[in-house]
Amino acid sequence: MPVVMARDLEETASSSEDEEVVSQEDHPCIMWTGGCRRIPVLVFHAEAILTKDNNIRIIGERYHLSYKIVRTDSRLVRSILTAHGFHEVHPSSTDYNLMWTGSHLKPFLLRTLSEAQKVNHFPR
Repeated sequence: MPVVMARDLEETASSSEDEEVVSQEDHPCIMWTGGCRRIPVLVFHAEAILTKDNNIRIIGERYHLSYKIVRTDSRLVRSILTAHGFHEVHPSSTDYNLMWTGSHLKPFLLRTLSEAQKVNHFPR
């Protein structure tokens, strides 16, 4: 399932339309959506775990994408994110792009998330 990291990728996107068209079609992990194809969606490929393709890793590394895993042991999720260039941060860190949690989040925690931070659960 694709995860939108729009703010991180959009802020660093090229300003020139010619360069943007080339970069939109260059990478297999970015799908451009929205009006005028300006909103990037990061697409995860399961085969990246086996292939160790540097072309796939470069997106996470270039944009310094990070994740944290809380209250669960999700080895598959960890492997896929690492294969896409994400790095893991400490569970108490607030500097991350994606949080994968084994339980529902409290509403006050959801209110503290920035626009660029995504989670895999909704509040009850």
